[in-house]
Amino acid sequence: MGLLAVTLWAFFWMKSQGSSDELARTVAVNMITIGQVFYLLNSRYLLDSSLSITAHLGNKFLPAGIIAVGILQLIFTYAPPLQAIFGNEPIPLRAWPWLFVTELAFFLLVEAEKLAIRSSASLRKAVTAVEAGA
Repeated sequence: MGLLAVTLWAFFWMKSQGSSDELARTVAVNMITIGQVFYLLNSRYLLDSSLSITAHLGNKFLPAGIIAVGILQLIFTYAPPLQAIFGNEPIPLRAWPWLFVTELAFFLLVEAEKLAIRSSASLRKAVTAVEAGA
C-alpha cells in the first residue's frame, strides 16, 4: 500500500508542476519499478535490518537482476519506439535523483518499522507467528 501511495503522490505532484500526462505517467511507472527494487532489498529479511551490503551478498543473482531491470526500465523510458507504444515521455535527468531519494526514504521507513517490531517483544511474537502461518 505504501508504494502505491508514493506512486500516486509522484503522479499528482508531477501534474501540479505542469507536467504532461505522459511525463507524469512515466515518472509513476519508474517510481513503481525503483520502489520494487528497494522493497526487494528491504524484504530480504522480515525483521532483521537490510541496511548493510553484506545482507544482500547471499544471492549471487541479485545484482544481475537489479541491473537487468534498470536497463529495461531505461529502454522503456528513453527508446522512441516504446515511447510511441506506451505513450510516455523521457524523464529529465534532473528528476532522477528525486526519484531515488523518495524511494530511499520509503526504504528507510520500512527499516524503521522493522526496528520498532524488533524492539517490542509482543510485536515480534505476532509477526513471527504470522510468518509461521499461525
